[in-house]
Amino acid sequence: MRAHFLGAGIILLLVVLTGCFSRTAQQLTAPAQPAARDEFGCFPPSCADVPDLYGKRACEEWQAGKEVSWPQDCAYAQTDACIKFCESDKKRLNKTSMPVPSGFPAFPGGSGSAFPDMSKMSPEDFMFHTTPPVCADDHYAQLIYARPSGTPDRFVENAATLRTWIAQANGIVNAEAAKFGAIVNLKVACDGDVISVLDVAMPRDESYYRGGSHGDGTRERLMADLQKLGYDDATTKYIVFYDGDAVGCGGDQGSCTAQSSMKGPDDRLSEDNTYNSGPDYAFMYSKQVARIPEIYHTQVSMLAPIMMLHEYSHTIGAVQLSAPHSANDGTDEGHCKDEPPLDKGGSDVMCKSDALDTVFDNECTGGSFIQYDCNNDDYFNPKPAPGSYLATHWNLGSELNRFFAFGDPNI
Repeated sequence: MRAHFLGAGIILLLVVLTGCFSRTAQQLTAPAQPAARDEFGCFPPSCADVPDLYGKRACEEWQAGKEVSWPQDCAYAQTDACIKFCESDKKRLNKTSMPVPSGFPAFPGGSGSAFPDMSKMSPEDFMFHTTPPVCADDHYAQLIYARPSGTPDRFVENAATLRTWIAQANGIVNAEAAKFGAIVNLKVACDGDVISVLDVAMPRDESYYRGGSHGDGTRERLMADLQKLGYDDATTKYIVFYDGDAVGCGGDQGSCTAQSSMKGPDDRLSEDNTYNSGPDYAFMYSKQVARIPEIYHTQVSMLAPIMMLHEYSHTIGAVQLSAPHSANDGTDEGHCKDEPPLDKGGSDVMCKSDALDTVFDNECTGGSFIQYDCNNDDYFNPKPAPGSYLATHWNLGSELNRFFAFGDPNI
């Protein structure tokens, strides 16, 4: 994953956060610069590979020999190469931070004329606009910590993490809706005013849930036993963090990081759409999640909330095969292709393909860090134009969607 300079001065590895590239920052070489301007491998060789507005401008400024805008705290650069470049460049210029380039939109939480005070927020909070989801009585997401028999119970440490991830996932949706002047939040099960996380001991050991083959992998075996345990409510979508190993993706023994249950296409804009009821299941697998730094060269905290939202969005109908930019790659996996996948420089939560020959477009603009349907024309739009696809087909941003809360939750 290559590093890129994100809006608030956060330089994030371009693997999947935005998902972005397959090589590490240390493996990249940039155009020759004077020694005093060595960027230590922070930027990719081509600034065109940087997907966000601020990152691209920063890269272009550096290549042109101009001053680069930096946050107050270089630690937000995330990678050794970018932190080193930030510290070196600011020391050379004897400056602590730089102004935002004129004409650029304001940073979230900032005045538009300077970087926001990053000491008051974490990189994750800035990136995901962390927002608590809405507690609901039905048609909600139920978080589950599940472990195979014979393994340690790590519920306490993982429950807190899952609550954080769902709030960050909700922040992505909430921020997307705010572009339309709308308020939209995920609905979740709660104990009082605390997000509910159930501690579930599965009846069989890890070797059983490792699965046998594609179609009878970890997902299928977990689903079957969860239903036998009573987690099969028709008004519930289950988000399951399974504390064990998993196989069954991309072939008989393909390793999985996350999966969801499948229903097939139903693009009807109707309250009885099949995706408007449960039970459905979004899975994340702990042993593969723990390998995110190794595989994607970014922190778990920067990618896991996106994975959670990606899989959960599948369970509520994203992306339909009839959508204008459906990948429609023969796998029926429900993805978009109007921009590259996260690990190739994109920023849309749902854009990817499980087919190797998929050709991706570059139709997404705006410089947003993480987008929940870039251009809002495939799966989420709270205010679609009359006659447009999402005004006439299943739309997660429609108030017909029972699993999202619409309007101010405090009213």
